[in-house]
Amino acid sequence: MRRTLKAAILGSTGLVGIEYVRMLANHPYIKVGYLAGKGSVGKPYGEVVRWQTIGQVPTEIADMEVKPTDPKLMDDVDIVFSPLPQGAAGPVEEEFAKHGFPVISNSPDHRFDPDVPLLIPEVNPHTISLIDKQRERRDWRGFIVTTPLCTAQGAAIPLAPIYMNFKIDSSLITTIQSLSGAGYPGIPSLDVIDNVLPLGDNYDNKTVKEISRILSETKRMVDDDDNNLSLGATTHRVATIHGHYEVIYITFKEDVTVEKIGETLDSFRGEPQNLKLPTAPDKPILLINQDARPQVYFDRWAGNPPGMSVVVGRLGQINRRTIRLVSVIHNTVRGAAGGGILATELLIEKGYIDKR
Repeated sequence: MRRTLKAAILGSTGLVGIEYVRMLANHPYIKVGYLAGKGSVGKPYGEVVRWQTIGQVPTEIADMEVKPTDPKLMDDVDIVFSPLPQGAAGPVEEEFAKHGFPVISNSPDHRFDPDVPLLIPEVNPHTISLIDKQRERRDWRGFIVTTPLCTAQGAAIPLAPIYMNFKIDSSLITTIQSLSGAGYPGIPSLDVIDNVLPLGDNYDNKTVKEISRILSETKRMVDDDDNNLSLGATTHRVATIHGHYEVIYITFKEDVTVEKIGETLDSFRGEPQNLKLPTAPDKPILLINQDARPQVYFDRWAGNPPGMSVVVGRLGQINRRTIRLVSVIHNTVRGAAGGGILATELLIEKGYIDKR
């Protein structure tokens, strides 16, 4: 059996923080050892958290005291999970890495640092080797690994096996995203009820930039002299609580069939599945063949563990070189906390994390 590792959760009362707490409550070798928060320091976690997910606050965690975000107070912590907001995250995560902590970040501040992995464990696991360069370049005992934007993951996970196996010319992505992606308290109700709220060019461009980096780091299995991929995204928010719905059109450089694309998606497995990591779903992509599915309400908790599979459906042949598909991802689970835990399990397996 592996030795138990203790984790600190920064921003532990936020929407992603509570998913870390929920998922780690039953983890075989990672346990919650430190809950950090802002505005609730000194109070029991169960009294201050708004538990906006399935189940209840775990009984063994409810009485834990929320503590300051300070690496000097975390002598017995082995891993730091950071779902802190943009702007606040960057310097805090760097401080923890300097103090020797492995930091698993769901925040955007370091996603495009060239020596920081932007990791989806099934898609680009080899990029964890960037940690060695990061430590050397920055003279850190610890390190930072980031997970992508939840929206980017909802497209990148199904696009990756297709990109690895076929010659893609372009892809257009339209997203319909839940409110929890904006955190709590999030968006004013009068902005989003009876409305579809465009997220704007900056968010569109950020989504494209992250997907492009992820796909560029996959290991392609096709010969293609020109592997440049034209990507576009249009992103929106609607009044659902959890789950991002994404419509993806893919145009290829050669004729393809919807059957071949379906087989590629259905058979996709990655290193987490081969290693049988605890948080790895048996199938990272669940292909569904019902005409009116996937749906956010019914499919966001798909997979085992719940919420860790991306559901793909509405697979259709538009013409000989164009395919349409729809994906649903649970944005705070697979797209955030669950993705962070899975990344940590891979790092443990590869020897990058051990007891400090």
